[in-house]
Amino acid sequence: MVPSSTTLAILARWNRITDRDDLVAPHLLLAECTSVLTRYACDKQIEESRARALLRVVVQLPVRLVHVTSLYPRAFDIARSLGQKKAYDALYLAAAEHDDAELLTVDGGMRDAARRMSIRATLVR
Repeated sequence: MVPSSTTLAILARWNRITDRDDLVAPHLLLAECTSVLTRYACDKQIEESRARALLRVVVQLPVRLVHVTSLYPRAFDIARSLGQKKAYDALYLAAAEHDDAELLTVDGGMRDAARRMSIRATLVR
């Protein structure tokens, strides 16, 4: 399987991250990665052994998982202000806001929402 241009862009951005960078994400990150890898394996987009290997990498990434209960009401407020019926994406925005962090995303809508909230955001493509 040849990596997509989006995947290559993400890897290029990832490679510019240094030890000085503090990577943060809501705990949801691990559940979402697990879910995506499971779906890819079930749909035979990647070999199951590859999905399992990638999951082992994901859980070892140097990302500080933010589990602050104040993120959840804030994510609710963000989702409502954006007209979203679900708060999954809003949790990432709340975590970036909480830690005054730059949001890295492949989703243009997320980048635009972050910017409307005065959160630094980079669209990785």
